[in-house]
Amino acid sequence: MNGGSAARAVVFVEAGRLDLRDVTLRESAADEVVVATKFSSISAGTERVLLDGKLPPIPHLGYPLVPGYEAAGVVTHVGDAVADIKVGDEVFVGGSMCYTDVGAFFGGQSSRLIKKAAQVIPLHGIPLVHAPLLALAATSLHGVRRGGDLVGKSVAIVGMGAIGQFAARFVATMQPALMVEADKNPQRLGRIPGAQSVDVNVQSLAEAYPGGFDVIFEGTGYGPNLANCAKALKPGGTIVLLSYYDTLETPFMDIFVKEATLVTAKEWSHADLLGARDLIANGDVSVADLAETLYPVERYQAAYDAAFGDPSTVKVILQWA
Repeated sequence: MNGGSAARAVVFVEAGRLDLRDVTLRESAADEVVVATKFSSISAGTERVLLDGKLPPIPHLGYPLVPGYEAAGVVTHVGDAVADIKVGDEVFVGGSMCYTDVGAFFGGQSSRLIKKAAQVIPLHGIPLVHAPLLALAATSLHGVRRGGDLVGKSVAIVGMGAIGQFAARFVATMQPALMVEADKNPQRLGRIPGAQSVDVNVQSLAEAYPGGFDVIFEGTGYGPNLANCAKALKPGGTIVLLSYYDTLETPFMDIFVKEATLVTAKEWSHADLLGARDLIANGDVSVADLAETLYPVERYQAAYDAAFGDPSTVKVILQWA
């Protein structure tokens, strides 16, 4: 057993206020490992919602709380019942409910984490600084897989934030005949080898490609953009919703005449984490350019300001040690 000691964590003290402070960990169990966090990344979606005060209706959830589900580090302790993880292993940790004096919503923004050994992901050579990206990589891979067989098809990815960047990389491994990336921020375009780009400030996706697309992956999280996707779809095509939407808005006629299929995709499964890990570790998918914005954890306020307020930043990484 190990635990009952202090760690440093990013804590959302109340709506609109965060801090870096000491927290106390519970004791670890026989089937768990303790991980010293080296890097974590900030979720510009989930963590922004929490900091804005929009807590989900979960019983007993309230401030102060530790956010985050994207951490990577080195195992420092293994429980007696753990056989396949050892001290010194580098692993991804998708959050932790390991605190006695603060709440947690995923709870991954901490210098030390406790997690069931079966739930951590050995990195198989992925650099630790890249490993926090596995969470969104797995979420994107889950969504791309929901789009079905893409071989020989025309595919568009709309919204080239973190989810769209990962989705495009996975789409590229599936041999589409045409792959197009679209965004209103031209700084986010041009990162995907082989992809054609559309700045939607200049022309819509439907205007740029009047022949339409077999599959469109929508990753903006902006409900009214469904209408733009519908206009750019081939008859019988599919729109995969990669993000989270408060509402979806489109004239029914636009999807009716296309006989469009709408597909939703939620967060990753464990199999998606393993699949994303293997594609990155094998060199099939590169993520190095998405891990370039690095802040020491002591500069947490500047890091969160960049993650939430700088549209040119795709992903912000915190360095813990």
